[in-house]
Amino acid sequence: MHATMRKIALLTENSREYGRELLKGVAEFAQERRNWMLRLLTPSDLRSRSPLAGFDGVIARLADQATRKKLAACRLPVVDTFCQNPSPAFIGVDSDHEAIGVMAAEHFLSRGFKNFAFCGFNGTAFSDSRRKAFVKTIGNSALSCNIYSAVELPDDAMNFAERADLPAHARRLRAWFTSLPPQTAVFCANDVRAYQLLRIAAEANIPVPQNASILGVDNDTLLCSFASPPLSSIDPNARRVGYAAARLLHTAMENPSANKIRPVYRVRPGDLVERASTEFHPVEPAWLSEALVFIDRNMARPVSTADIVDISGLSHTSVEKTFRRVFGESAGKYIVRTKMNEAQRLIDKGGLSGKEIAARTGFSSPQYFCRTYRAFFGHPPFS
Repeated sequence: MHATMRKIALLTENSREYGRELLKGVAEFAQERRNWMLRLLTPSDLRSRSPLAGFDGVIARLADQATRKKLAACRLPVVDTFCQNPSPAFIGVDSDHEAIGVMAAEHFLSRGFKNFAFCGFNGTAFSDSRRKAFVKTIGNSALSCNIYSAVELPDDAMNFAERADLPAHARRLRAWFTSLPPQTAVFCANDVRAYQLLRIAAEANIPVPQNASILGVDNDTLLCSFASPPLSSIDPNARRVGYAAARLLHTAMENPSANKIRPVYRVRPGDLVERASTEFHPVEPAWLSEALVFIDRNMARPVSTADIVDISGLSHTSVEKTFRRVFGESAGKYIVRTKMNEAQRLIDKGGLSGKEIAARTGFSSPQYFCRTYRAFFGHPPFS
């Protein structure tokens, strides 16, 4: 007996990495089910008399009120993957924006930054949530954050025609950015906003990352890679958002009577993908910052104090004195601590074996890794 075919309408952009990854997640679920037919729609398609005739469900990034009203009246199960204004009429699935904000703050705090800034889209749910979590985490360390306050409410353009050009308020954005103190860690709500700041930095001759360390969200590979310098970004795990949206839509279609009001389902972000725009530690002397970046870049290979001595061009004694003055420990212990903190992060994230974590942190064997981990933390990595 063949399963009933399901025709699914997808109302989301595919020109940016987030939208493409979300669609891949939906497609992954559809391939597993084998009875889903997917069709991409645009907001203009909804203007016809019966745009959703023959469809069984909808997955959409609902940014504007007109589209929300149209889909609320269609009497089909609808999954909203934008969640600007969560509604009982829709099933909500989205990235965990608070976790993204915390991740950004913890990354910059771990580097030793004292100056922080946030640049986003005030009045937009994803940006506001990321900002609040970022500012709160910074505040927990008794530090403050400079916030850019332009208001840009979401509309179809944010989903279907988002551009990396400078915004209409470019003069105000430029004045704010150029007023930030040197060595400021700047977290942007998404890669588009971060790319705009990189353009302003280039025009104003502000060195990135030395004077402004800029981090975005979405990990839009093309945008990040062709930025100058290449842009660091947090992966919001859009593929898992798409998969979760499809799974919840499947449940709603199979058992319509079970529909109920539920909170937005939040998907944890992926990794922070570091590129040149944040490869900086706000420490003196300059060679020490370069050495710390070298350690970060070479997490997956063995790094020794001798490597740091080579980078510094100084004597072994001078290098050790500097590390003890700045960090209160030897260069070797700093290297081990950095690798152990990364190992702990990977363990907390889950999904990797001891062998894989050992390889990602530069240990020659899982046994050597486990011994080092136990000696550092006082317990085995997996207990």
